[in-house]
Amino acid sequence: MCTLLVTLFALSLVGTVRAQPKTEYPALKQRLQRGNFAEALAGYDELVKNEKLPLAFIGQAACYRAQGENLKALDALDAGLKAAPDNPDLLGHRADLLLALGKWDDATKDAEAAIKKDAKHFLARWVRARVLRDKGDLAAADTEMRWFVKAYSDAAAGEKEITDPEKLLIVAQAGIENATTHNKPDQFKFILTEVLRDALKADADCWQAEYLSGQLFLDKHNRADAANSFDAALKINPKAVEALVGKGLIALERMDFADAERQADSALKVNPKHPGALRLKADVRFAEADYPGAEKLLLAAKAINPRDESTLSRLAAIRYLTGDKAGYDALGKDVEAFDTKPAAFYLELGTIFTDTRQFVIAAECFEKASVLRPALPGPKAGLGLLLYMQGREPEARTALKAAMKADPFNVKADNALTVLDELAEYATTETTHFVIRFDKKNDKVLAAFLTDVLEETFAELVKQYGFTPPGKILVEVFARRQMFSGRIAMLPGLPGAVQGACTGPLIALPSPRADGGARAYNWAVVVRHELTHAFNLLQTGHRAPVWLTEGLAVRAENTKRFGQVALVLRERLAAGTAFDLDTISRAYKRFNQPADVMLAYYQGLLYVEYIAKAHGEEGIAKLLNAYKTDSDTAVALKAALGAEKVDFEAGYRKYIADVVKSAAPRRPDKSMTFAELEAAHKAKPDDLDLAARLAGEYLRRDKSEDAKKLAEAVRAKEKGHPGASIVAARLLRRAKDEAGAKAALEEAVAANPEDGRVLLEFGKLLFELKDYDKAAATFENGLKFAPGEADWLEQLVRVYDTAKKPDELARVLSERIVANPDDIALHIRLAKLHANANRPQLAESVARRALYIDVLNTEARDVLIAALDTQKKTAEIEALRKRYE
Repeated sequence: MCTLLVTLFALSLVGTVRAQPKTEYPALKQRLQRGNFAEALAGYDELVKNEKLPLAFIGQAACYRAQGENLKALDALDAGLKAAPDNPDLLGHRADLLLALGKWDDATKDAEAAIKKDAKHFLARWVRARVLRDKGDLAAADTEMRWFVKAYSDAAAGEKEITDPEKLLIVAQAGIENATTHNKPDQFKFILTEVLRDALKADADCWQAEYLSGQLFLDKHNRADAANSFDAALKINPKAVEALVGKGLIALERMDFADAERQADSALKVNPKHPGALRLKADVRFAEADYPGAEKLLLAAKAINPRDESTLSRLAAIRYLTGDKAGYDALGKDVEAFDTKPAAFYLELGTIFTDTRQFVIAAECFEKASVLRPALPGPKAGLGLLLYMQGREPEARTALKAAMKADPFNVKADNALTVLDELAEYATTETTHFVIRFDKKNDKVLAAFLTDVLEETFAELVKQYGFTPPGKILVEVFARRQMFSGRIAMLPGLPGAVQGACTGPLIALPSPRADGGARAYNWAVVVRHELTHAFNLLQTGHRAPVWLTEGLAVRAENTKRFGQVALVLRERLAAGTAFDLDTISRAYKRFNQPADVMLAYYQGLLYVEYIAKAHGEEGIAKLLNAYKTDSDTAVALKAALGAEKVDFEAGYRKYIADVVKSAAPRRPDKSMTFAELEAAHKAKPDDLDLAARLAGEYLRRDKSEDAKKLAEAVRAKEKGHPGASIVAARLLRRAKDEAGAKAALEEAVAANPEDGRVLLEFGKLLFELKDYDKAAATFENGLKFAPGEADWLEQLVRVYDTAKKPDELARVLSERIVANPDDIALHIRLAKLHANANRPQLAESVARRALYIDVLNTEARDVLIAALDTQKKTAEIEALRKRYE
């Protein structure tokens, strides 16, 4: 709501012009409207020197304001008032600027002076109306807002319709206020389709009309129409800062934080002192739990306008979230000192606390905002969505219906009700610690298995953390991914990589059969992950940082899915760009940068493993306990582990360096083009590694003689050189000299027994020569010495399968399913191997895990039943069959 009412950068020619402008003024205004600030300013500067008309000074000020030069804008208006004392247009514009700077008394003084000169001065009255609203004098503000609506209606009734676009923009904003105050949502449509369209008809360059349309749509969470409007504004003026910020807010809502920051940076490049752009960038930092970074930006915004409640609410939230309750209370009192009805302040606070899962204080803020401004729909919607996120669905439905009555265009509230309607059709089953909702048509069998996994994991986590969540946790399985997105984000478009989500008291996940089963996944792994979140968030009051909760959740999965990510970490460590405690949190939500997301998950896991290694499992328990009372990581580390943050980071860096070294001891070669490689070899002919690489490129390009010459020269200087030996072996194999190739690689392995490249090449050759025992031993060495440099398990599966060694194959497959928990074929294959080897207990365990990927897979079910039958588990077989009835 508040963002809709931010003053547009003044272009107004409102009021009575008392001298006829020359023809330059329309052209200059057009340049200004289209973002050609330098040209427009040069023209206004020239006119100020020659004519000293109010419009010239107003134009100067508008150019300065558009670029954040507020003091220069004030100087221009002051100069204009010296040339034309008491001019109502100049007074109105100076009042508008002073209001934007938080100087309410001065703004009011200028506005009243302008109104004294011209009682119908739109801009001056608009300033007065906003000052009254922002001070909390809502009755007087309402009277002022209604004056604009009446002026518009009277003009239309008298067939003297208002056509001035600047006046129409003010009418639109006042109309939004009036519609909100008096619960007249139908007026929003009229404002969009009539008032703002008329402004564009009167002036095709009036990008502000498109911006206001977009902001009104965005306020209702209608992202598609908002984006269209903002794009239309930017088509007119590519430097329209408000529209750039609007696009950033859309990106923020769809969790595209990189794009949101790009839009903020684009806006700040035009106007480095735009509070909305600074807040947008701060909101990105907020979403990434970078509170110091957010605070720095917000303090810059506060310096521009110290009474901006959108800025102050965020600063207050930081005080609260970092444990500074006294600072939080003091900031609230500061706001209440200048605004007796700060509903906007508490509404934004409630939204922030909802996003950060501080549910109790969020509810208090929404309720306070509702008391201060009962007609305001935002707090009603906020409270309804808060209850919705907590899984308090009957209460949420009542609150959301009330919110929709006050504002039927709120897309989030409407979507939430749509999800609740679907959930009302779902079946419900309860266990000791869970309430489970599911689509009875598609997921009845899944729900039966889900109860087992939930309760087993719950018991394990209670023992691990010494904590039992209060009340039953709500678990909802959605038959459609669109509904899953609506449950978590209240809007469509949740990234496809997201397979589960937890708000603390609520866990939601899409059914593996959602949307035709296109995204089959191991839901039991996801359940373990999300239930760990539930424990950690509830036991710390949602204060535990994301790196810790994600690290613990990933560890709880009991998977090994970061083999290739270790290589990325190795390179980032070398480049000095690996994440640390100050940067890791922001990476988790950068969904458009999947490498960063995966690296963050891996590093979070390594943080947890490092704590366990350095301080024992009790160190993790102590750290979680420390976060119950303080969300500051430096404080928590000191209290729990007795470690300074810098020392903790140093120990962690050494630990992960050792981890990646063991995973991939050899750094990969720097990427070079063929031409670059030739040039490098020419510059350094004695560099054997470069020469071997070039030989490999010659071979790849079928220049066998050049390759042979280089490879032999390298091998002559260094016996068993890895790269040159591989090239030599490949050349010999082309010549059908398998024995020679084998000899070359044996020499290389003898010289470099831990080199992954040589071991892989040699193992593949041995496999093709049907020397399966030696091939297996070679691949096993590769797995031991350079686990991250190749998919050794895949090679071993191939060897043991071909060699008919089922026990060894079963051992390797057991490792592979840990790294590939979503691969049902691997699980079934392993279960059958165990069954054929008369290992029914293992067959049962693996077959059951296969059903955790697809409970309706008949092959996995048959293997499970057979394994149970072998063990004479008749009762379990009967129970299993009943699940499928």
